[in-house]
Amino acid sequence: MEGVTVPLALQDYMTVIFSALGLAILTRMVYQLNRELGRLALAGTALIVLGGFLKASGKLVSAAGGPDAALLHQGLFPLIAPGFALMAWSLYHIRRVFRDQPPLPRPWLTPAIVIAVVGVGATALALAGGPWKVPLILLATVGNIGMLVMLALAAWGRKMWFTGSLFAVTLLVVLLMSQLANMKDVSIGMIWFEQITQTIAQMLFALAAWNYSQKVEATYARPLAAQTA
Repeated sequence: MEGVTVPLALQDYMTVIFSALGLAILTRMVYQLNRELGRLALAGTALIVLGGFLKASGKLVSAAGGPDAALLHQGLFPLIAPGFALMAWSLYHIRRVFRDQPPLPRPWLTPAIVIAVVGVGATALALAGGPWKVPLILLATVGNIGMLVMLALAAWGRKMWFTGSLFAVTLLVVLLMSQLANMKDVSIGMIWFEQITQTIAQMLFALAAWNYSQKVEATYARPLAAQTA
């Protein structure tokens, strides 16, 4: 990335680290409640973290004067799109369980179909020379926003007003950054602002995830995982 310095590239890893921490906490919570859904969440978390790591690494390689590695620069959305879909679906399913609704059969099936359809669409666009990232960006955005909305509502539903507000702030930052991503000729100062803002948002997300998971795990003294072992 032209003009990006090594310190700026290294700072981007902080966002990845805090995001990974928050997702890992939620994944642990889901696994304790339902092991099959926990594996779903684990797969989603792994994809999201790997995508963020590749993006930050691509920025670092470019800043250090290394080769333009297409895999690093283009690997973000093909990974985080299915990742957020899986994570959001696992949390949606957990919310159904909290509401004493019957669990949906084969929880892997629905996200697998959605991911496959989006993947086929992105591939078709790529072969036609079109904007192949668009379907992936759409899926990642819907999954990310859906996840944060569900977490905020779930926290507020348990009268965890501060925790729900942290999830809401993270959501607002995600929406703001999606708008800033469309800007052209962005200055280094603006890139610093975007990265630091995203890092702070992911710090708040990790804190909110910890507070929420502690409340949920304390409330459900008999983990649902025992019922599905």
